[in-house]
Amino acid sequence: MKNTNLNIRNHIKESFSEVQTVDTGKKVIIVGAGLGGLAVALRLVRYGYQIHIIEKNQTAGGRLNRLTKDGFTWDMGPTFFSMSYEFDDFLKETGIIDAFEFEELNPLYTVNFSGTGKTYTIFKDLKKLAYEFRDIEPEFELKMRKFLDRTGNFFTKRNA
Repeated sequence: MKNTNLNIRNHIKESFSEVQTVDTGKKVIIVGAGLGGLAVALRLVRYGYQIHIIEKNQTAGGRLNRLTKDGFTWDMGPTFFSMSYEFDDFLKETGIIDAFEFEELNPLYTVNFSGTGKTYTIFKDLKKLAYEFRDIEPEFELKMRKFLDRTGNFFTKRNA
């Protein structure tokens, strides 16, 4: 692993002068400078921790990166961004001002399965999604509603 020492505290103070941090003298090592590692680092800095990040790649960002080869550039970014409320909470907790706004996609994305000749369009609307999978998953909407009820209850209980 390449040791990439990112001085997160100074970057935050320079970029977001309204963010107040208190140095507690506590130190934390974070393995991985992907989106999760960077988010944890920013949250911990806010609470006064000194952060040291270890990253195997030459740049931070994890999947939020790009690949350049033979004159071409590919976005290595996530397939889609979900749980935007988590991002809102992150910005509030770290004191960072949101510099952009999210635009909801409709449809969300399409999926191609090699060798099948079939493309599936993924919709947020459950009825449209059920119709899309009608040939391969009987009673999709009913099954998905039961699943969402179960997992929604789990999520609500854990975050109450």
